[in-house]
Amino acid sequence: MDFSNKGIMIWRTRKLRLNRLVWIGLFLFLSFFIFKFFSTIRPAFFFPKWKEYSVHGVDISKYQGTIDWYQLKNHEVKFAFIKATEGKELVDREFQTNWKRAREAGVARGAYHFYSPHLDWKIQARNFISQVELEKGDLPPVLDIELVHHRDQLNLLLDIRKWLEVVEKHYGVRPILYTYENYYNRFLLNEFRHYNLWIAKYSNSAPELEDAARWEFWQYSETGDLKGVENKIDLNCFYGTEAQFRKILKK
Repeated sequence: MDFSNKGIMIWRTRKLRLNRLVWIGLFLFLSFFIFKFFSTIRPAFFFPKWKEYSVHGVDISKYQGTIDWYQLKNHEVKFAFIKATEGKELVDREFQTNWKRAREAGVARGAYHFYSPHLDWKIQARNFISQVELEKGDLPPVLDIELVHHRDQLNLLLDIRKWLEVVEKHYGVRPILYTYENYYNRFLLNEFRHYNLWIAKYSNSAPELEDAARWEFWQYSETGDLKGVENKIDLNCFYGTEAQFRKILKK
């Protein structure tokens, strides 16, 4: 055998193997990058919810900065939940501005209170009521419950129910209850089925409540990127038609 030809064959074989290893490594690297991108960043376009539901909206607080409500309206945003209050005395500094401008732009608006379980429910209800005035066409008031603070579960449920009842009596409309899917299934099962539920679950699959309660709103992304908003924004959809959505607005 010609040793020079044998050497060339060995060299070519090694080069082929090296090329294969390089391509395999490149494939694994790109696969890992794509996986991290979709599983961690969760961009809004990854979720097909805008196509599956005809009524969609956002929820905002001071953290979204200055908002161009007319641009949001052009995005087919039909509703917006706006943070009003938190705890016993905190008022979101952008609430009154967002509250006014959402209505001017023709976006159905709703106000929410971020609940602090370690504080008196009565003071928290007064804080919300003192800041929020509902008008015809507004969404019902919202209680955002997502903290536990090691409270006794029975007392926590009683306090939540009292807040909801007092706010319902004041506004004449039954409030919406917001929480995460896991929180609902751990702490709220079978307690608030008769309320409109707004459930957060950042996933491609819809919320599943273990008591088979029906949710009305689904917060499916926390990383929305819409023109007219400075920072990332939460995206939501309504479970139903636009005609059904209009029925829950304040008369």
